[in-house]
Amino acid sequence: MLLLVAGLLPALGFGQKFLQLEKANKARTEKFYLGEEITYRLKGESDWITATLTDVQMDSQRVALDLKPVRVADIDALRLQYPGIVRGIGPSLMIFGASWAGFSLLGAAFDNYELTASTAIVSGTGLASGFIFYQIFKHKRVKMSARKRLRAVEVPVSFGPGNGRK
Repeated sequence: MLLLVAGLLPALGFGQKFLQLEKANKARTEKFYLGEEITYRLKGESDWITATLTDVQMDSQRVALDLKPVRVADIDALRLQYPGIVRGIGPSLMIFGASWAGFSLLGAAFDNYELTASTAIVSGTGLASGFIFYQIFKHKRVKMSARKRLRAVEVPVSFGPGNGRK
């Protein structure tokens, strides 16, 4: 049995399928692999749809999102998350504002710390600016254009003879 499987293994071709976001004059691309969730908007619609990428067909430039076939050309925009540090600034500022208020209240309750207007200003500014940062940097929209495009890509990997492997 093992010999049969080992004999058929080189004949099988494996590949990697993904959806690739390319930007003009940028070498770096963003890739969305099978099983990832993406949020997209179709042309002519205003609703954002979140779906799991289930299949990519390079020859017809179609993707299956939650098993629903969609042409790549019909996707008008993508909604992406900002990188880690930018996305974390808002919640961090809100935690700072709440902590400042909490520690000030504990200091006033168990020690002779005075609550002043500056205490309220620091905690309120932290909470408000954190909420504003969170709302602004929640996600970014990438609208497809001549400079930004989506492409369905399949990279075939073969273990058969003639590809340099021994």
